[in-house]
Amino acid sequence: MIHYSPLPAELIFQDPYALSSVHQEIVVDGVQMLVHIDQTGSAKIVRLLSGNPQHYLDPRFQPGNSIQWIPKI
Repeated sequence: MIHYSPLPAELIFQDPYALSSVHQEIVVDGVQMLVHIDQTGSAKIVRLLSGNPQHYLDPRFQPGNSIQWIPKI
């Protein structure tokens, strides 16, 4: 199959599961989630990784919400 595009092949066929270094898996109140870390110390929820359906109904954990993130050493 031939694919014609003005975009470079690296951009089109990149790994969709490859995460950038600013994404991190964290646990908040027992809910595991993937967040995008900001320079200001806040984290924006990208997606939930929990298997509990009740966690998806909690409005605090909706994707796009910002949470305060303090890294533990």
